[in-house]
Amino acid sequence: MSQFVPTPPILLYIVDIINGRVAKEGEDKFSRWMLTSANGEKVYKIRITGTIVNKYFSLASEDKKAFASVSIDDGTEVIRVKGWEDNAMILNVLEESDEVEIIGRPRVSEDEIYLFPETVLKNEDYNKELYLRTKKIKRYAKKNFIISSEQAMETENFQKEKEIIWDIILNSENGVDLEELIDQTKLAKSTIEAVIHDLLNNGDIYEPSALKFKKI
Repeated sequence: MSQFVPTPPILLYIVDIINGRVAKEGEDKFSRWMLTSANGEKVYKIRITGTIVNKYFSLASEDKKAFASVSIDDGTEVIRVKGWEDNAMILNVLEESDEVEIIGRPRVSEDEIYLFPETVLKNEDYNKELYLRTKKIKRYAKKNFIISSEQAMETENFQKEKEIIWDIILNSENGVDLEELIDQTKLAKSTIEAVIHDLLNNGDIYEPSALKFKKI
């Protein structure tokens, strides 16, 4: 009987995983893999969303198991999800450019942090994608986490992008949702999310309704 209590999956930005540390916790048969994220959070089961930018699959042979890997990009970083046998077959239904939601466990091999999949879903609902992006922004702001390097947050380009987004929100009487900001600014989603996170964390804006942001 395991001594560990099951934990829910935690929604993370990939950059937070890649810049973290993965190691085994516990001993012998009771050990399990744990990620210590770049923000210092201890996570056993991870939930990510993003776009597949690369895929590899190999069939089983006499001397090796079936294997598949997909590389997921969420705008902050890229991580590989790797599976063998049945899990390889699950990953093999995915194709490059698919928007996906994956729940998996952290693993590390030769200094590469990757995920071992438990649940793999194609995300064909754009509203759900926006909902999950907003949920990540709010979660990180509430915990005072960062979603990119502090150095990047201080660059001149970031400050200009922040002014563009702030100006749109400031001049909107009823607030602006994430999709509108993406359409109007044509900026990278990760940049917009970093700005929204910063504005929420500073108390400059709030969310009057789902997926919408307004000046305070």
